[in-house]
Amino acid sequence: MWCLVSQPNSVIIEVEVGAKAKGQECLEKVCSCLGINNESDYFGLKYQSVKGQDCWLNLRNPIERQVGGVAPYRFGLRVKFWVPPHLILQDTTRHQFYLHVRLDIMEGKLKIENPEISLKLVALMAQAETGDFEPVCPPLSFYTQWCQYLIDSINDEMLEKVATLHNAMKGMKPSAAEYWIVKEVSTLESFGEEIFISKGTTMGIGPHGITLYEPQNQSIPYTAIRSAASHRRVFQLCYTNTDNEDAVLEVKFDSSLAATAVYRALTEKHAFYSCETVRGAVTAQFIRDLKGTIVSIFNESTPLGKKYVFDIRRTCREVHDNARRALYQAPNETTSGVTTATQHKCHDESNAGEKLARLMDALTCRICMDAAIDTVFFPCSHVICCGKCAERCETCPLCRSHIETAKRVYLPTLEHDFVLS
Repeated sequence: MWCLVSQPNSVIIEVEVGAKAKGQECLEKVCSCLGINNESDYFGLKYQSVKGQDCWLNLRNPIERQVGGVAPYRFGLRVKFWVPPHLILQDTTRHQFYLHVRLDIMEGKLKIENPEISLKLVALMAQAETGDFEPVCPPLSFYTQWCQYLIDSINDEMLEKVATLHNAMKGMKPSAAEYWIVKEVSTLESFGEEIFISKGTTMGIGPHGITLYEPQNQSIPYTAIRSAASHRRVFQLCYTNTDNEDAVLEVKFDSSLAATAVYRALTEKHAFYSCETVRGAVTAQFIRDLKGTIVSIFNESTPLGKKYVFDIRRTCREVHDNARRALYQAPNETTSGVTTATQHKCHDESNAGEKLARLMDALTCRICMDAAIDTVFFPCSHVICCGKCAERCETCPLCRSHIETAKRVYLPTLEHDFVLS
């Protein structure tokens, strides 16, 4: 059967898969066409349900059991897990990130309050798409079009500022301009958030947790979440608030599919951004249809009617490490004319990178896996977490002994000129 997959710039890729193919096969063929060989985990395929709701295709389940209608099936290639651009190893992957940012700007999904950042983004986009600034014929229509997407009201002074910024970027390659666009967007608080809207409630689920925009502005980090579940149309979240008290959030959506989508997004993003590895309880969680349920009474191991709830398989660090190793090994397998000196140099750089990665991991909080370690517990003297996580600990997470006091420590920092011996 045929699948028509549209990129964020509306260019469609046609791929043919088997009648019982799973979503992963379709995604891998699309990424292969685009030259994305080892970083497909950042992407997903979106489709519209029968009721017109945008849904992520579960890559571990057969396509025809998820999408209504008949082939050819139509999907959109979109970034599912947003990571900072310096973690992206392939230019083709970074280009797709840029195209998605561009689409979000056009659709009004990317809100930037600082006009200076908006003007800088327009100048970078002009450099990426029109090339170097030409004083004789500046692309004023391009400036005006994209300023209108990002700024409510524009004037001649703003257009002149964009032209000045564009002129200062002379000589910058389009790929470099795309990098800095994604870099600027990655500094926004809403970077990587997936927005869910119900009556009276708007929430975003991103790399750091949940942000409630309506009815009140509130952030709930992953470290504060105790449990989450969806019951029909209701999504329920149990968490610890800023006063260190137990709290419950309940949001009623228009359909059970929407509530399930929130639960799925929360679980997958938490596993991807915060965990060291994806637990088996997530990767093995599944449901069965009626026929499969009846058969499973007599044969519990039958795959009949099995539908996996999540398609997350690797965390952010695992994806990056896997892609780095694959790209490092690829030249050694396909190139025969590489000199011995060059091979030794690449090998030394790879070893240095591995040492640096291990050192950075060792200096990262073992609870939130985000902030740097800066706290020591007494009397056990273990140094394993940051200050915010230490405030919530009554016993040492490592040895379970009672904490009498916690002190701030100042560990060595990693500078850009740091050399590994």
